[in-house]
Amino acid sequence: MEQKELIVTTELLQQKEEEWKKITTQAEQIFCETADSVKGLKQVFCGKPVSALKTDFLAQKEKGKKDFERLLRHLEKLKVIAFVYDKVERENRGFIKRN
Repeated sequence: MEQKELIVTTELLQQKEEEWKKITTQAEQIFCETADSVKGLKQVFCGKPVSALKTDFLAQKEKGKKDFERLLRHLEKLKVIAFVYDKVERENRGFIKRN
């Protein structure tokens, strides 16, 4: 099996962070819109099943929002990784030049 070299760059990490944060934010908006759409069921249906469904959707919405927040915090770590990677690369270049 052929091995491929993994090339990581600070710019790539920063680009991916922005791209993934944008996609995650869009997904969160769609998720919340979907969860909110259950409110429209009360206009068409009534009774305990609709109330139970609404309660469940609200709980799922809150859980989902927390999950998306956690994912966004995780994606923000890419900035730190990029900074550390860049710093190590600069130090490594300096070490190689000295030797």
